[in-house]
Amino acid sequence: MSDWRLLTPDSELPDAPAAPAPWRLAGDGWILLLELPQAVRHDPRHLPPALRDRPLGGPAIVMFVDYAASPAGPYRELLYIPGRFTLADGRHAWSVTRIYVSTWDSVVNGRRNWGIPKDRADFSRQQADGAEQLHASVDGRKVAELELKAHGPRLPARAGLLPAAMRRLVQYHAGSRFELAPGAHGGVRLARATRLASDPALFPALADARVRLALKAERFTLEFPVAAIAPQMPR
Repeated sequence: MSDWRLLTPDSELPDAPAAPAPWRLAGDGWILLLELPQAVRHDPRHLPPALRDRPLGGPAIVMFVDYAASPAGPYRELLYIPGRFTLADGRHAWSVTRIYVSTWDSVVNGRRNWGIPKDRADFSRQQADGAEQLHASVDGRKVAELELKAHGPRLPARAGLLPAAMRRLVQYHAGSRFELAPGAHGGVRLARATRLASDPALFPALADARVRLALKAERFTLEFPVAAIAPQMPR
């Protein structure tokens, strides 16, 4: 894989029951705000053509989420956001450019509802020496391995307190542009990463990442609204 692509094209996806937006999901997980080398942030394997060469600021974000409940059933998720892009119209937006989930129902509906480029992977989550060890793999090949430890008290958090412009998510998929502003609320604890590793062909290289902030998200609820969908305009 030398340029951005989906591992499973839309034409090869299995049938899955429709689970239209909006979605309300519940679960727990981990959030990492990272400083990455520019070569990693602009790696064409994890940056789709629609966002190539767009100015990019803010931290990169990696999230591992374990959804206990969603309209598509329980599933696990590992995602990457390179940062906050400056769009052609001058506005700013985040965009998920690489993401793996554990079920085909999530893959199909994530692409259909919001243009999120989901691929399917196998996940494991284990406890060892007070840390969580998280693994994602595709056909037995490692995607990423994370080892994280939470500490300190649980504090309330609510993403909906941020203006919608700060939560703007823009996705480009199958000739369409999807825009939405997700919301979330729950609790967070501070955390630290004791291991970050990945296969750079399947997920952005994490070996040289500097962790700016790590959080354990506990008992949270996430709202994914109906996206505004428009034809993708030429760059």
